[in-house]
Amino acid sequence: MAGDIIIKANFDWREAKALMRKLSGAKLHQAMSVATNDTARQVERKSEQLVAKTLGIPSKRAKLGIWVRPYSTPATLTAVVRGSGSEIPLKAFAAKEAGQGVTAKIWGQAASYPGAFIMGGKPGARVPLKMGGHVFEREGGPRLPISRVPGAAIAEAMAKDAVSGVNETYGVERLQINLMRQLNRYTRTRGPSKR
Repeated sequence: MAGDIIIKANFDWREAKALMRKLSGAKLHQAMSVATNDTARQVERKSEQLVAKTLGIPSKRAKLGIWVRPYSTPATLTAVVRGSGSEIPLKAFAAKEAGQGVTAKIWGQAASYPGAFIMGGKPGARVPLKMGGHVFEREGGPRLPISRVPGAAIAEAMAKDAVSGVNETYGVERLQINLMRQLNRYTRTRGPSKR
């Protein structure tokens, strides 16, 4: 998917190579896997903040559509941060009925949807529809069926250059820090146990 962020352990740094020589193969891969998963979780949290700001939705709503799957294992050393491709309903974007349509704040800008409605009936005598507060529009004339007005998808926001660029830069920075921390942790010698 275009909005996926792939976190892959890389060990091109001189300091990291010096520490890696001290570890056996299994311990080295375990340390790199832990560092990759730590980085994936940090990028996931950063993505939630960026997507919420970009789309104009609460961060709690963005958190529902971003996850890490699959996590890194010592064999793969790769984790993927994914965004949901399903569309968020327009009601999550503070949709309000105004005049002869609906307004909502989506992608950080006010958008107008003429002819759309949240409540049924004639203007001035509206009654709540028992349809969860979603925004609807007619598919043609006044007596034709109605359909829900789509919002935006989290994967679409994650694929935008501004969001993906920040996430990739942040992921590389965090991976370097996390990898050094885990290598230091795994190469530390344990002292005598205290009894």
